[in-house]
Amino acid sequence: MIAPSAATQWVLHRQRDPERALELARSIGAPVAVAHALVNRGVGTGEAARRFLEPALEDLHEPARLLGLEEAAGRIQRAIAAGERILVHGDYDVDGITSTFLLYAVLRDLGGRVEHRIPHRTRDGYGLSPDAMEDARRRGCTLVVTVDCGITAHAAVERGKALGIETIITDHHEPTAELPDAFAVVNPLRPGCEYPFKSLAGVGVTFKLAEALLRGRGGLEKARDHLDVVALGTIADVVPLVGENRVLARLGLDGLNRTRSIGLRALIEVSGLAGKHITSGQVAFVLAPRINAAGRMGNAEQGLRLLLAREVSEARDLAQSLEDDNQRRRRYDEQALTEAAQRVETELGWPACSSIVLWSERWHAGVIGIVASRLVERFQRPAVLIALDGDRGRGSGRSVPGLDLNAILGDCSDLLEAYGGHAFAAGLTVTRDRLPELRARLESLVRARLSPEDCVPRLEIDADVGLSECDLPTVEWLERMSPHGLGNPEPVFRAAEVMVDAVSTVGQGRHLRLTVHDATGQAEAIGFGFGERAAEIARGQRCALAFVATRNEWMGETRVQLKLKGVRVP
Repeated sequence: MIAPSAATQWVLHRQRDPERALELARSIGAPVAVAHALVNRGVGTGEAARRFLEPALEDLHEPARLLGLEEAAGRIQRAIAAGERILVHGDYDVDGITSTFLLYAVLRDLGGRVEHRIPHRTRDGYGLSPDAMEDARRRGCTLVVTVDCGITAHAAVERGKALGIETIITDHHEPTAELPDAFAVVNPLRPGCEYPFKSLAGVGVTFKLAEALLRGRGGLEKARDHLDVVALGTIADVVPLVGENRVLARLGLDGLNRTRSIGLRALIEVSGLAGKHITSGQVAFVLAPRINAAGRMGNAEQGLRLLLAREVSEARDLAQSLEDDNQRRRRYDEQALTEAAQRVETELGWPACSSIVLWSERWHAGVIGIVASRLVERFQRPAVLIALDGDRGRGSGRSVPGLDLNAILGDCSDLLEAYGGHAFAAGLTVTRDRLPELRARLESLVRARLSPEDCVPRLEIDADVGLSECDLPTVEWLERMSPHGLGNPEPVFRAAEVMVDAVSTVGQGRHLRLTVHDATGQAEAIGFGFGERAAEIARGQRCALAFVATRNEWMGETRVQLKLKGVRVP
């Protein structure tokens, strides 16, 4: 865990319309601090607050508004009726695995003759390929439906046509100017699609297709049965948890906490979460990495087999295998992160560099995305890491707010064999001889788009509060604002002037513990990863705290604990 540095810039949301927060607080009966946090997230009316705090399936948009979806659903239904064999082709990350499971399960339940395929990360590479079409032909499939991939698979679609196979593409990644010539293309980002919500994860698009396929057989209510895996894929893919994603994630978390899935229950047990209320953070940092580990270290089909498991013994064996893969993945992570962080300073001359582009034969292609994320967190620079295998490298990049990494890679397309992704995360394939030029061009492009101020860590603060405002009723209101993630971060408050009553460290010195008071009340605070700051703080000292107000339950007692995000000592 990397604690914010003393250089972190605290940015306080000064309400452009403070009266709106007060009016909202009165209309919904919420504490003023909570109302400030809601307004900061664009929730300014009582009805908007209802939809945000109490999301419902009825808040979702009609699937038919997705361009191409009705054609896709009709073709699939005809294939089921005719007894055609259908291949569901996914991706090797959690979003792709959950998408594959969802469509496969729905087609199976509808009586379809259905197969599934998830590519091997190192052997097959990303997405739908001509080889995948050859595999579909060998299996006797006449229809291929992609989930979470395919939007740039021109060659594969053409190969499928030559083999007598029709293709339906469902995806959520950025399309190119020309779409593949498939039977149907379903993607909220495709030109001409007027679907109101553009940020669905791949599994969210698949959910829309599933809802349409189930029309007349329970529709949305029947699709609800799969919301546990929809939440898993949505949260894992780090899409904005607003709009429809918030509905799917919130209701899906409710389903995950009482899931009937044998595979998910086994995963929850092996992850140490049995008996606990699972949050979006635990999905993102505990459950998802274990499913991802299969695709990163071995075969992603293991994650799919876990979701499909019908025997408890099989599910437990698969969950343990994923746990073992995850432990191995973490060792690779740590080794690659140590090396990469050193090279940022010695090879790239940080902080003079505006970007991070590094490559190595020693890095495992399955972990470079995770390591890139940690480099961004540590150095506040967009990072692209490339795992070399002979003369070719597979790369994974992560970006910072305000910089569209996918667009940047588009400006380097003449140097790349392939690329694709989102503003915050993207992948690429590049030959070894192009790497120095790629590094130089990325550095130039990023430098032109980011100012030095953009590279300073920022801590967004929702409002100033007195410690007495951070009581259990306030925490209960804040809990209703979950799940948190991109687009809906945890509300952070500032107590601008508190007095330290006690200071200590816990967790072998890694974490900071404070008891503080101000003119309104007293509070306990814990700063995970802040242990080294203890030397700067003394009893009787005044300081400012930035924190998240949380619930702490211990030995049957429930009390408020402030989870520190920053400490300012005069």
